[in-house]
Amino acid sequence: MDPSWGGAAGQMISTPSDLAKFARLLLDGKLLAPEQLAEMRRTVDAPIMPGWRYGLGVFSIPLSCGGVYWGHGGDIDGYETRGGATDDGRSVGLAVTALPGTFSDAEKSAKAVMSATDTAFCN
Repeated sequence: MDPSWGGAAGQMISTPSDLAKFARLLLDGKLLAPEQLAEMRRTVDAPIMPGWRYGLGVFSIPLSCGGVYWGHGGDIDGYETRGGATDDGRSVGLAVTALPGTFSDAEKSAKAVMSATDTAFCN
């Protein structure tokens, strides 16, 4: 399948490891000038899940172990990615090869993926 039909959701073809590395380099200031990164991290409430905030292309997502991670997931048919990086150096890239709801309740499945991401950051 050519994922480019998904527009921006399908244009970045990579591995979970590459996604985690990209997030780490972004937060470490290796990809943007400090002013640009600061502007990306200026957030507003994002009522997708409790505590989520959105900046310019990145979400700030609270972690159960404290703090937040910065990242942006994506979904197209058959694929879902989550992950990002924390200010203290942790990074995670997670790929699931089925959309939430493929095998059970969509909301329950989406929360399970977010829980797996949280576990990867916190344990």
